[in-house]
Amino acid sequence: MANNSNRVFVSPGVYTSEKDLSFVSQSVGVTTLGLAGETLRGPAFEPIFISNYGDFTTYFGGVSAEKYVGSQIPKYELGYIAKAYLQQSNQLFVTRVLGYSGYDAGPSWSIVTLGDIDCTTLNHLCEAKDPSASATTQCCGGDTGVTEHCFVSAQFGSFFTASTNTVTTSSGGNVIDEIATLVPILGSRMDNVIEMYNGSTTTLRADLEAFYTYASGKLVGQHASPLNGSPSQLPLSGSSLGWSYGCHQWDEYSGVCSGNSINYPENSAPIPYETMSSQNSWGLFHRLGGDCTDRCSDKNDTWTYNFFDYNSTTNRYDGYSVLVALGVQYINGDGDSAYTVANDVSITGTTTQQSMYTGVTSVTLCQLSGDTYCEYHDQVVATLRSRGLSSLSSGGPVYDVTGATDVSFVCTGDTWSQVLNNPFADFGVRVIDKLGTSRMFDVSMNQTSTNYIKRVYGIGNFDRDKTQVPIFVEESYPAMLTHYWKKGYVRGLRCQLQALPSFREAVNTDTIGFYQEKWQTPVTPWVVSELRGFKVYQLFRFITIPDGDAANRTVKVSIINISFERAEFDLLVRDFNDTDANPLILEKYTRCSLNPTVNSYVGKKLGTSDGTYELMSRYVMLEMNPEIEMDNTLWTALPCGFEGYQFRKYASRKNPTVLYKRKYDFPGEVIYNPPFGTSTGGSNEVISSGDKTRQVYLGISDTIGIDPDFFLYKGKQAPNDKCGDPDGNDWGCLTQGFHMDKDATCTYTQGELCAIINCGCPNGGTSGLTDQFAVGDATFRKEPTLTTDPYYKLNSRKFTILPYGGFDGWDIYRKTRSNSDAYRRGQSAYLAGACPTTEYPNATGDGSFKPIGTLDASTDYYPYLDAIHTFANPEAVNINIFSTPGIDYVNNSNLVEESIEMIEMDRADSLYVTTTPDYNMFVATPSDTASMVSPLNAVQALENVGLDSNYTATYYPWVLNNDTENNVRIYIPPTYEVMRNIALTDNISFPWFASAGYTRGIVNAVKARKKLTLGERDTLYQGRINPIATYSDVGTVIWGNKTLQVRESALDRINVRRLLLQARKLISAVAVRLLFEQNDEQVRNEFLDLVNPILDSIRRERGLTDFRVVLSDDPQLIDQNTLEGKIYIKPTRSLEFISVEFLITPTGASFENV
Repeated sequence: MANNSNRVFVSPGVYTSEKDLSFVSQSVGVTTLGLAGETLRGPAFEPIFISNYGDFTTYFGGVSAEKYVGSQIPKYELGYIAKAYLQQSNQLFVTRVLGYSGYDAGPSWSIVTLGDIDCTTLNHLCEAKDPSASATTQCCGGDTGVTEHCFVSAQFGSFFTASTNTVTTSSGGNVIDEIATLVPILGSRMDNVIEMYNGSTTTLRADLEAFYTYASGKLVGQHASPLNGSPSQLPLSGSSLGWSYGCHQWDEYSGVCSGNSINYPENSAPIPYETMSSQNSWGLFHRLGGDCTDRCSDKNDTWTYNFFDYNSTTNRYDGYSVLVALGVQYINGDGDSAYTVANDVSITGTTTQQSMYTGVTSVTLCQLSGDTYCEYHDQVVATLRSRGLSSLSSGGPVYDVTGATDVSFVCTGDTWSQVLNNPFADFGVRVIDKLGTSRMFDVSMNQTSTNYIKRVYGIGNFDRDKTQVPIFVEESYPAMLTHYWKKGYVRGLRCQLQALPSFREAVNTDTIGFYQEKWQTPVTPWVVSELRGFKVYQLFRFITIPDGDAANRTVKVSIINISFERAEFDLLVRDFNDTDANPLILEKYTRCSLNPTVNSYVGKKLGTSDGTYELMSRYVMLEMNPEIEMDNTLWTALPCGFEGYQFRKYASRKNPTVLYKRKYDFPGEVIYNPPFGTSTGGSNEVISSGDKTRQVYLGISDTIGIDPDFFLYKGKQAPNDKCGDPDGNDWGCLTQGFHMDKDATCTYTQGELCAIINCGCPNGGTSGLTDQFAVGDATFRKEPTLTTDPYYKLNSRKFTILPYGGFDGWDIYRKTRSNSDAYRRGQSAYLAGACPTTEYPNATGDGSFKPIGTLDASTDYYPYLDAIHTFANPEAVNINIFSTPGIDYVNNSNLVEESIEMIEMDRADSLYVTTTPDYNMFVATPSDTASMVSPLNAVQALENVGLDSNYTATYYPWVLNNDTENNVRIYIPPTYEVMRNIALTDNISFPWFASAGYTRGIVNAVKARKKLTLGERDTLYQGRINPIATYSDVGTVIWGNKTLQVRESALDRINVRRLLLQARKLISAVAVRLLFEQNDEQVRNEFLDLVNPILDSIRRERGLTDFRVVLSDDPQLIDQNTLEGKIYIKPTRSLEFISVEFLITPTGASFENV
């Protein structure tokens, strides 16, 4: 059905028109609701049919009380309308709106890891101990082919005083201070906090003081009780005590090169002097580490963490092992070197001639160096962005923090220095805003801490006060950081940030700020086949049905029960937030195959994105590799893994990576070994009890950790010219994928499955090849037959994949949408954001807005317009009432006019309900009386816009809705209750009954924002705005029935308009059956036989008082293949005014005579 006003008939069809005998007017219709607006999630720019509120929440996510920033405009009003309407109807179409503009994400500052020492590369430096020494006295070291660099850094006399039990220098000075002075390397660390293996702490100074105190006490005690109780032997003379930090492979005391390690457990008891068999012996107390037989032992953590520093120039760790040795000589009381009880006075004696010990303190350093774990060093774990604002005049965002050095990482002092050795320790971030104000923030990467970085900064542009917190966290990867730290690959965080400029300020493409793209749909990487020869083949990939940001966190997909015997597999669509142990299965498809000739073909079961197969899933659709249908050898292929994820590049830093569960852990397997040990001195290894295969999925798994931020949209590779080349390119950075077969490697496949991981460092960095897949621990190319095979059981053959890259396309720096009239192409706000062109040479922008085609642009005005136009074809979408939540005729007059034009001219079958603002929409508080729009001002605003349509109605004021889902109350337009009451009217009466009053107009609301007086209701109704009245007995009520038609006629009432719409729809539905029949008298009679009963039924149901149908038999019309008729109707008007006059009569009067 279409409107035949001013139409030349070309295509066969039923064309109807109306004629108001008083005035010429336009026309409309009624029944099913159409909504175009914003929702929490869902598919965009396609009318989706919804039959109940459960379906609505599945597709579009329910209701939310969120408002646009600093305004009273409800961001998701559509959800409230849908929820109320679906209480009375099961026919709803929803078109979701998403953005076209995107935004320049601005400057960025990324926090990066400090990789730990790769213990396999830890070696002594190849240098001589004494450059002047001969080759025979140089230190040869214990590492094959490596000459270690050990040298005596300090040597001085030490003097023991028995009476005070202390050790001093020969000049009477403090021994510790002497070491600090002579050995600057140790002096700079003397008071640093040292974390011990058991978690306790000490300092080097405290340790050395304890050593000398121990040595003095030990010597005193030994002299009082000579070895074996015999006074004739004293092995201590010429012996040494040693206090060791780290692993030594050169015996400095003996002065010879030795490959033998001095190896004692940390904090082990020293070798007692009482057990020394001779003079010239050692007593060694191994203080930190020193497991030289296994340099990767966690026993060395305390040594490597406390005595090795990262060298940013060489990208290596440099450090030392330290041996403090105390050589001992005995001097007896009578001056000789022999000890006799008769001649020597006891050290505890009181004579003036006292025995003593003296000797030499020597400090020996061995210099070592080791590489970092390259893949885990300089890896981004979080990115900070500046807050900012896009305004009417600025076009794109103006940022609060702009300079590369305006955000800095602080890791000094006792408070923040520990972050170099613990990535979850506190650190400082200094921020200088554009006004020069400097702020320091104490934050951490510890998710359980109150100063967790996301808690401090927030995760959105407007979720903190930018005057106090001018930056926010765009992304963070705590699961990845935790995993790599527990594996021993990451030591801490680097004391520097990777700063990159905004897209508009970048001089090249070295920026991650280019988000100036339209909305995007999440998609998974390609799912690939089992290893076939040396290759795997792309099979299909999943595309989510919802679009935008929220769709990145809606579902995950698991492929399970992979059977080579049947060439089949099952497919699960799971909730994104479920766990492997307790999966929440939204949809299940069993016995899927890749054979397109059978009903089990996976494309048929789910539906395909190209429309070849109807969509069966509510959540995902498939993009099939075209080769599958053309190559029947692939019909027996099975999904066994997936390719890597595309990711952005952070200049020279490494991008975050997704974690994969590659294998099932067996009982007793060490899965983690975090740094240091337990409080009791034992190992803190994490031992697996063995995976239960029913509760664990390979691939992406919560059992190993998932970082949701990884799957968010990451922008595009910036173009070189922001104006001349406005479109970005896909990032070239690729992460590893996952494959179940252990042989799906670069080596095994002779180079077939190699990949250039542009964002990593394996095998030479940015240009090096590495394995395309992270692989499982068994082959998987045929049905497993061995019970020891990890894939032997069918339920073990499974993996999970996640979609990524969905994007809303809105400018997050804009408080409200750029959909007002000023943002139309060529208007002032558009020109403020667009680059100058030959079409608009006076544009002053920098590319934030771009032209689209010849008429449209990327401002928010056009996605709203396009969403409205998805309802333009009445043959494609059958609606009868329509609304555009989120826009109103004051602030979005052009969009409202476009909606009216679409309803009147394209559809001619629907009533449009538009919004009247009752309040200043652009203030933060909802209850300021000064911001109220009075009824008179509301009427004047409507008159100023100039709307005149009997297809449209509007209501005033807004009402307070009690949102029980979110436990909040919010003022929203009464549209939600208007639509519910229209549906109620159709249920209990007919469309030609007014949806107003006590029977069909009760508003379910807490209250109206304004309680209208009779005079205010009169003002509104006279001005064509339907009042929402408040009465003490029923509360809020729809108290009007007017359309926006200016001139008075029958069509200035909603019930008459809906009568006409219903009649037109019913008559068109029966008349279409007569098309292509013979155009003669019989067909005219058949037309009358079909139409008259419809109108008579409406009359009987009080919609009409009378009607007449007249058909023309004009030969000229017959020759034009046309049947023309006129239907005269007398619509029944609604009762709106009851006038009652009370006549007071004398007591004796007769009413019959009155």
